[in-house]
Amino acid sequence: MCAQAAEAPEQQARGPGASFDYDAFISYAHHDRPVAAGIQKGLHRIGRRMGHLHALRVFRDATDLTASPDLWGRVIDAMDRARYLIVVLSPHAVASGWVNKEVAHWLDRRGPDRLMFVVADGHLTWDEDTGRFDPDRSDVALPVLTEPGVLAAEPFYVDVSEDAPWDPAAPMFREKVTDLAAPIHGKPKYELAGEDLREHRRFRRLRRAAIAGLVLLTVLALAAATIAFDRQQEAERQRNEAIALALAATSRDTATSNPAVALALAAESSRATPAPLWQATSALVNARVAFAQRTTQQVRTPITGHTGPVSAVAFRPDGAQLASASLDNTVRLWDPATGDPVGAPLTGHTDPIDGVAFSPDGTRLASASDDGTVRLWDPATGQPIGEPFTGHTGSVTSVAFGPDGTRLASAGADGTVRLWDLATGKPAGAPLTGHTGSVFAVAFGPDRTRLASAGSDGTVRLWDPTGRPVGEPLTGHTGEVTAVAFSPDGTRLASAGSDGTVRLWDPATGDPVGAPLTGHEWVSAVAFGPDGTRLASAGGDGTVRLWDPVTGAQVGAPLTGHTGAVTAVAFGPDRTRLASAGADGTVRLWDPVHGQTIGAPLTGHTDIVTAVSFGPDGTRLATAGADTTVRLWDPATGQQIGAPLTGHTGAVTAVAFGPDGTRLASAGSDGTVRLWDPVHGQPIGAPLTGHTGSVFAVAFGPDRTRLASAGSDGTVRLWDPATGRPGGDPLTGHTDAVLDVAFSPDGTRIASAGTDGTVRLWDPASGEPAGTPLTGHTNWVFAVAFSPDGTRLASAGVDGTVRLWDPATGQPVGDPLTGHTDFIMGIAFSPDGTRLASAAYDTTVRLWDPVHGQAIGPPLTGHTNWVTAVAFSPDGTRLASAGDDGIVRLWEPAWDVDEACELAAPYVTRAQVQEYVPSGWETGCPYAE
Repeated sequence: MCAQAAEAPEQQARGPGASFDYDAFISYAHHDRPVAAGIQKGLHRIGRRMGHLHALRVFRDATDLTASPDLWGRVIDAMDRARYLIVVLSPHAVASGWVNKEVAHWLDRRGPDRLMFVVADGHLTWDEDTGRFDPDRSDVALPVLTEPGVLAAEPFYVDVSEDAPWDPAAPMFREKVTDLAAPIHGKPKYELAGEDLREHRRFRRLRRAAIAGLVLLTVLALAAATIAFDRQQEAERQRNEAIALALAATSRDTATSNPAVALALAAESSRATPAPLWQATSALVNARVAFAQRTTQQVRTPITGHTGPVSAVAFRPDGAQLASASLDNTVRLWDPATGDPVGAPLTGHTDPIDGVAFSPDGTRLASASDDGTVRLWDPATGQPIGEPFTGHTGSVTSVAFGPDGTRLASAGADGTVRLWDLATGKPAGAPLTGHTGSVFAVAFGPDRTRLASAGSDGTVRLWDPTGRPVGEPLTGHTGEVTAVAFSPDGTRLASAGSDGTVRLWDPATGDPVGAPLTGHEWVSAVAFGPDGTRLASAGGDGTVRLWDPVTGAQVGAPLTGHTGAVTAVAFGPDRTRLASAGADGTVRLWDPVHGQTIGAPLTGHTDIVTAVSFGPDGTRLATAGADTTVRLWDPATGQQIGAPLTGHTGAVTAVAFGPDGTRLASAGSDGTVRLWDPVHGQPIGAPLTGHTGSVFAVAFGPDRTRLASAGSDGTVRLWDPATGRPGGDPLTGHTDAVLDVAFSPDGTRIASAGTDGTVRLWDPASGEPAGTPLTGHTNWVFAVAFSPDGTRLASAGVDGTVRLWDPATGQPVGDPLTGHTDFIMGIAFSPDGTRLASAAYDTTVRLWDPVHGQAIGPPLTGHTNWVTAVAFSPDGTRLASAGDDGIVRLWEPAWDVDEACELAAPYVTRAQVQEYVPSGWETGCPYAE
């Protein structure tokens, strides 16, 4: 009877014995499409088994609903064929009549069962008395949901408003989608999550097998092709390209979780072929950017050996040993330099071990266990010291040595903190009582005047050396307090809680310091760095997070890698190592201070920097600014050379070196072109005048006999840079301002870009147009540049595209390069022509492969406003960009293979790389063994 009653609404909608074509129907407003798409992708992936396209069949109208005059009828039909309705709530959904209509239909036909909500933006407040969402306190409740009694109880919903861009690969968003998926699968969440993790691991194994299989097939093809040398070479080429492509793909997949491994794989991909494939270069840039954005890098492979979750970690004060405690009843010692075990596991506890700590002199190690005892060990020999300390009437959850090594504190589930005299092995006074539940953590302050404890009663308590309470309990956490730690100078106390917050306190006054630090789902451990400038926290979301304890700001992205909750975290004594322990049974080591950057800023201009140009020998960089100055810099040091070059009476809009480096030309809004001696910083001759408005661009010809300028008067003008005299009549044809000009490498052509949306080619010898205007841009063209061999011409403009042309025919080459989200102001080819850089109003610099028309890696970010210009150094090892933020940035060669190897080597082992290449393949970078 119960089963029939439960199915009655569905049978009413579908008929007796009906089956469903969809597991879920997603209802959402058009503006919330990214959220709906992320939920659909997550439901497709979570719990998906190998060989199946999707884990669940999910209907989302943007992808599945075909155009129809009877749109509502098709919506009803799709809803009636779905088992669950998932509704995305936001202010846009409230304003959408469609979403409200769809929910009303579901409630009318199916009732409130199998109805779930996702909050994309805004707030929901349930009114238990009226059985509805309170319309006065809910800004995203649909009208139908505010009707009294419409729902029997508060429905299930998840809040994803903080999870943009709603990527199912993000741990927090995936966790919430799993909450939705579990009831649809008809499984508990933990069971579904476990199955999903097993399938993911299986997929990784099969992917590695597929790579090995692909390489094996290629090798077999090579063996079969030995009948001809050319076939053998072709087989080798295909094999190497297959390996290169597989490594590039794996590098991209790995970049977010382990950038150093991603760098190594991308470097190996680049070296797998005589010339790097564009996919390899793109993966290299992607990994280099990811590496620069990470404040901490995982070191080598995880440390494994425990057969259960690892509950605690501690460094010996000299950093030479790392201890870990586990629910497998053992303590293990490790060499943090190599990750190798030191001696045999320390055994003796008869139940899981929850805490471990070294004495200040490193000669003793204490462990706390659920068997109710504290044990001391000699870490040099691995032997127990004396008899276990007994007294707690339940589990011992934490242990800490006093700063002078004469006292040991332990915390227990019996609600007490106990002090022990290490000289006698006896209790030092009576138990410290006050907590009303289990005590989970205990920590000494560095000056012996304070002892802190944390408990399930949601409080942190402070005690003096005699065991008396100091002040009132510290309250603020809304759940259990799981961990406490003092800063090295004792001026701050950090606490962690199941409420997902880390809180800072002044132990002298008991007052909170700043706002709670949030980000984790729940926090299990905290630790200060040895200099107090960093605070690490470990959470149930599988991440470690670093914080600035002064500002409360999170430092860098969360550290990911553990496949379950992170249970403990500890800094090494010299801040070069951070250890984390997890429910996945591993200990992981991190380097929190690699500090690499790829975009060093040059400051000095007091306004927009409009242009950059490298000297021909690469020892000078010239910049032009709206502050009316031209400035010279040493690219090797980033230091300004000499005083600014002054003379322009308005903004300087362009700057260019002559081919021999003895001349520097600048153009300005004052209508003049000026020549300078870049060695002595002096003007050469009088300003070149002739333009009747602002001059926007200057360019030297390759033979030093011509200088071209372009201006708002719609003309291109040629000059003799030796005399400063005009070189013939102005080149006219543009119907509005000319914004840029460039010579071809052989000097036989000039290209110009204009606000009339065209690119024009000219014969500088005759001053006549060379062919018809190049059209395709849909608005102003800001920039033009010839490739080093002269076979390609690039242009960019307001339409946000870079276009490539054949200057010999005037025909476009390939499709426009798209990716920027705003005007493109500048472009430049690398000296070897394999890369093209672009600068845009969207504050980014992008790299492109002009041969294949593909983007290379992600955008380079760092400018805080428009990027106006870019230039490669003559050797191609540096890229300079200029911006509206008044900054010039010098970008390290993110595409450089040798640098990638150098950066990755300290953190990656050869075995980690060889996991992804065929047996016997020679790796190209030096790695730790």
